[in-house]
Amino acid sequence: MKLSRLLFPAIVLLAVVLAAGVVWRIGPQRSAPRASSAKLVAGPPTKSRVATNGSPSIAPTATGATPPNANSATPAAVAAPAATAAPQVSVVMGQPPATPEGPPAPVTVGDIQFLPWEYMPTTSVTQHTPDYDMSTSYAFRRVGRFVSGSYKGAELLLAFVIKDDGPCKGEGCYAPYTVRYIQQGTTLFTLPKLSDSHAPDESVGRKSAIDLQPLKALGGTSAQPLDYSLPVLEYPSTLSGGPRKLLQFATEGVGNLDASLLQVAFHDPVYGDVWMTKPGAGPQKAFYEDCTPLNGASPGDSDACADMRKYRDNAFYLFRPDGTYLKYEYAPDFRPADPQAVTWSDGIAVGTPYNAQTLVGCSWDVADDVSVVSPKSVSEVDLEPIGKVNATADVLYGLKDKKHQLYQEFYDDYDSGYPTWSAMRQDDPTAKPVSYDDFVKARPLFLWKDPFGRLIRFVNTAFVIPQMCEPILYLYPEEAESVTVKLGEEIAVTRSYPTYRNGWSVSAQPDGRLMDLNSGRRSPYLFWEGYSYILPMETKGFVVGRSEVREFFERELPQLGLNEKETRDFISAWASKLTESPYYFITFLDRAVIDRYYPMQIEPAPKTSIRVFMDFTALSAPIFVPPLSLSPPPERRGFTVVEWGVVVR
Repeated sequence: MKLSRLLFPAIVLLAVVLAAGVVWRIGPQRSAPRASSAKLVAGPPTKSRVATNGSPSIAPTATGATPPNANSATPAAVAAPAATAAPQVSVVMGQPPATPEGPPAPVTVGDIQFLPWEYMPTTSVTQHTPDYDMSTSYAFRRVGRFVSGSYKGAELLLAFVIKDDGPCKGEGCYAPYTVRYIQQGTTLFTLPKLSDSHAPDESVGRKSAIDLQPLKALGGTSAQPLDYSLPVLEYPSTLSGGPRKLLQFATEGVGNLDASLLQVAFHDPVYGDVWMTKPGAGPQKAFYEDCTPLNGASPGDSDACADMRKYRDNAFYLFRPDGTYLKYEYAPDFRPADPQAVTWSDGIAVGTPYNAQTLVGCSWDVADDVSVVSPKSVSEVDLEPIGKVNATADVLYGLKDKKHQLYQEFYDDYDSGYPTWSAMRQDDPTAKPVSYDDFVKARPLFLWKDPFGRLIRFVNTAFVIPQMCEPILYLYPEEAESVTVKLGEEIAVTRSYPTYRNGWSVSAQPDGRLMDLNSGRRSPYLFWEGYSYILPMETKGFVVGRSEVREFFERELPQLGLNEKETRDFISAWASKLTESPYYFITFLDRAVIDRYYPMQIEPAPKTSIRVFMDFTALSAPIFVPPLSLSPPPERRGFTVVEWGVVVR
């Protein structure tokens, strides 16, 4: 099943929804800095975009002891050492990748001669906690030497620091933070001004003492932060190429300039040339589908997607002499769903939701900064005005040719991805894709020229398949035992933790602690995300104001069977995501629907099973909906399994 499976609700339902003032969710806001390790340990993992864009290929060190034999008849012990147990430190020699990294030849800037990278030891420090084995790995590189100035003779080092502190997925999961050092004899000076602002405190020394353990492999006997800076290695938070050309810092990567994919966007007087992806080099279809395993990982692994789009994501790049770059993003300065922002002249209702990025996966992860259409696909003569941006008078365009390639490719994805399973037809024999003519009449996309002269495609998100997002699964056996969990064949798993390898095999404790029998990783729950059947939206439910969402969850989730910890995990993951609209229609899937479309097999079979799947729609104003009667949850007896998740449309 393709990731680009699309959803177009039944025409009548869509008309009712739009008439009621529904504003469909446009997707996540621009990525915030990665959550702190404390947040990741306290609750379910956060969701964000697929990561690996330009990051070095450093796999997280597997935590815990050697994985037990999955076929062993005796369950593996899961009991964790005390949180105060002495950290374990391991050191391995750095292995250069197949392609050398760093500058191809020495180059001197200021007091530093930057050199092709020399690979040094990789150090891993593991700290035991009751729920996880938390590890931090440091992959060191020697990247330059001081040829003049106060530190003449000293060396410039770079470390990629990875924190593996429990379940995580998407961008920021096991993606390395960059920390820079000056090594002078046995003393290492960290450079906070030239290091990732979100790097762990103990690696940089901004707010806490520097951890010497990973530095001992380099011969370091002391470490302290140093107030040193070099402009070409700094991290400017914004760059501006002129009016309406403001760029926001996104991430740091490893790589040198590739002029075959990039062109100069503008020149910054301090930092030099700022490059952007050449129009047409990024993804050209409305939905991104290219994902291949990284370092032999299985497709369901949380960090399985290799970087297939380095420099192809329509972003902006600032290259530095040490072989790293800074990536910047540009966001359109208007919202087409806002009736006050746009005036349409094509007669189609305002308020339709659009997204200017290439979408993929649960929570509508994105494959690019903005969706830039190739000049080879669309020329000026293909365009016709259909609206304008009120604040700037920018023209919004449709395509004169209703059989244009952009329309046809979009419709082909939608039509081929529409469900044809017999079970769905039995439930709703009228469910079928709309005709091509009706598809085009719904304004499935429009185009806009951004201040950089690029033609940006906005896609109607009413055509995106709903996915089951971040289901969390808790196992509570009566005594420690091995448990296998397998999802139905209809379910396409796109992310998971631990890695879903045609099922999970875990050792489970009565208090819910788990250890994956394949990797040895420990976790308080399992999670997966992916998609199965396209489900119709339930018409009964609750209309909840934005300010009342958390209180609603606190009241209703226990009524559905979640205990205090499970309710807290749900609220931690989802309360903050229902804040963009003034109101929300919230409902819960019937248990029979869950079991039919999201089947699951567990051995040994649980005596009690509780499954809570929420569905929701953003509203611009309150509407009347029939109330949903919630069935009382079963009493927890014997081996109990609890699962919760959210449908994202």
